[in-house]
Amino acid sequence: MDATTTPVYVVGAGAIGMPLAALLSAQGRSALAVRTSARDRPESDMTVTVEPEDGGPIEARVRAIPLSALRDPEPGILAVTIKATANRAVAAELWRRFGDMPLVVMQNGLGVERPFTEAGFTAVYRCVLYATGQVVGEHAYRFREVAESPVGTAGGNAAGAETIVQALSTPRFRFRATDAIQREAWKKAIINAAFNSICPLLDVDNGIFHRDEQAARIAETVVAESRAVAARLGIPFEQHELMEQLLRISQGSDGQLISTLQDIRANRETEIGYLNLEIARLAAGLEPPEDVRTVRVLGEMVAAKSGITHR
Repeated sequence: MDATTTPVYVVGAGAIGMPLAALLSAQGRSALAVRTSARDRPESDMTVTVEPEDGGPIEARVRAIPLSALRDPEPGILAVTIKATANRAVAAELWRRFGDMPLVVMQNGLGVERPFTEAGFTAVYRCVLYATGQVVGEHAYRFREVAESPVGTAGGNAAGAETIVQALSTPRFRFRATDAIQREAWKKAIINAAFNSICPLLDVDNGIFHRDEQAARIAETVVAESRAVAARLGIPFEQHELMEQLLRISQGSDGQLISTLQDIRANRETEIGYLNLEIARLAAGLEPPEDVRTVRVLGEMVAAKSGITHR
């Protein structure tokens, strides 16, 4: 398989999926945006604008097609960028339409790959995203890459993460292969447990932690509680390692809104169940249980806030 000519089916046409498809297309690569919403629009070609942190905007033509309209796709790679809350609803349909193609789950949280391995996919990869996207206009997206996003084997008999990396990487959205993807997933989930709960509840951008000492102290508590659960599960971290990365991300994200805050403002379901609430669930299942009251309460407050706006 020539990774640079392999078709990439970007499942999800949102704030990560469309920039990914556009950046691939801008490099002359074969990328198709696959819409999964119940409000599927007809197949269309559009000019997508991606506004990176540095340099001018990038424009590319992107073809988008509803999943329900897809017929006999040629072999390629599935890049799943939908909200994790939709994984179970979509996994079986992807299997039915694409068969056992290599699939990479590009989502934050813990256990997000499970619905795809359970649906029958045998070459499943996990990508831990170190990039953010935000819709800023019709077919226009602000995109920020903080670091290369790691990719590794997540389930089944998958091998060759390097092929996935080569297929997805562009100068503005880079990936790297790793043999320690579960540690990477936990590291990002711990950091996101702070960003995705504190920022929505304060209704502020991601830069808050390097600007505000009190917000940073709350984040330290979230990180410490989550880190204790990871350690009990055999994935140890140093507190300073996690806080340094959290502050590094915050320093590069002034003005950028975390996805959970975007979801609440847009009256969409959030992924807090795969972050704070999943960490709390795992903590409660330990013997003896781990005390993560701050992580749990913040997660429950975000879920409540989401429920209020979602009515």
